[in-house]
Amino acid sequence: MSFSFRLAAARKRSKTVVKPAWNLLDELLMEILPRLPAKSLMRFKCVSRLWYSLITSRYLTNLFLKYSSPSVQRSRMLMSFVDSDEPYKYALISSSHDPVPLISPFYPAPMYDLDQDLTMPRIGGCFVSALRGLLCVRLLRSVRICNLTTMQRVTLPIITSRIVPENNENIWSYFGHEPVHDEYKVLSTVWEVSEEEIIMRSEHQVLVLGHGASWRSTLSTSPPPPHCPYMHGISINGVLYYGAWVVKNKCVVMSFDMRYEEFTLIELPVEAGIVWEARYMNLMNYKGKLAVFEYSRIMINGSIDLWFVQDAGKSGWSEKKSFVLPIFETRTLSMASRLLIQPTSHSSEICLTPEEICRHNPRCVIYDLERCKITKLINGMRIVDRFWGSRFMQTTFWDDIESIMYLET
Repeated sequence: MSFSFRLAAARKRSKTVVKPAWNLLDELLMEILPRLPAKSLMRFKCVSRLWYSLITSRYLTNLFLKYSSPSVQRSRMLMSFVDSDEPYKYALISSSHDPVPLISPFYPAPMYDLDQDLTMPRIGGCFVSALRGLLCVRLLRSVRICNLTTMQRVTLPIITSRIVPENNENIWSYFGHEPVHDEYKVLSTVWEVSEEEIIMRSEHQVLVLGHGASWRSTLSTSPPPPHCPYMHGISINGVLYYGAWVVKNKCVVMSFDMRYEEFTLIELPVEAGIVWEARYMNLMNYKGKLAVFEYSRIMINGSIDLWFVQDAGKSGWSEKKSFVLPIFETRTLSMASRLLIQPTSHSSEICLTPEEICRHNPRCVIYDLERCKITKLINGMRIVDRFWGSRFMQTTFWDDIESIMYLET
């Protein structure tokens, strides 16, 4: 199946997006349109060919993303729900932009209802990443990119490998954006493990989204050590960071520069204890810097320990910072399942959610480590009817903005 990203394709690389030559009316429209809701813009494409051209242009798409950035409070909360016993039952739900009025002495924070059903056919699979309004999912070796605003999806070419057979499931993918040339890239890694559980080899391929795109080897001049990714990555200023195992009992952080496609290995702070036990750790954006946090004692005393990178190239970590979360809230969320803590797109914010959400209490909490307070409550009660009879639901949480990017299939 052929595909293209109409707005992401760039035959000639350029550091800036050239502003088209329009008349005064067009200039006025370009000031108004990116400030409108995405649903309105989708309808306005039918007004005329001129409006269609304006709304689907790369220039307006980037303007819309600028005005929709999390810093201007137009982000939305999203969650995928999958029945733990019947995986074919799933839902993709989003919150409205505006919170529900809430007055409570226990939760002095805005409540966001997951009341927008964004479920699309044939988008099941492993959550890879979501950024700039696009969602990436993978089912075995098939990767799909979805725009949940335009309700479009494209299926990328099947990932092939020279080191493992087709039925091998040792594969992981990441989705990122390279800001200098405005390119979207998918990084996929496959690895070979010996009978002694030693990582023998790993292979890394990149696909740059655009017309006629295909998988190729990375441009890295120095191949990274064989490793096995094990967690969702985060992107900061065009660099992807993710946790990986380099040997059976040693965990590190790998960075991948989206522009130059170079890998860097970052040793974790040994005193964290997460070098050998990564079950209770994750990565986050802390004041614009990569940070790793460890929460094995969250259920005992509500504490989280955090280290942030001072010099990524030299694995220079800061001194440990400790935070104490409300112990009542952490225990309430994890009454029936292990508590998971995930990063958000906002600096210093984390999301607390049970690993498996009970249908009688489908909610999670957004907590700001710097301000030491709950900033958002996420309520999923409106989707429980779809899962009537389900005991638990596996969930993935993320927050993102809308995008009007047109995916041309």
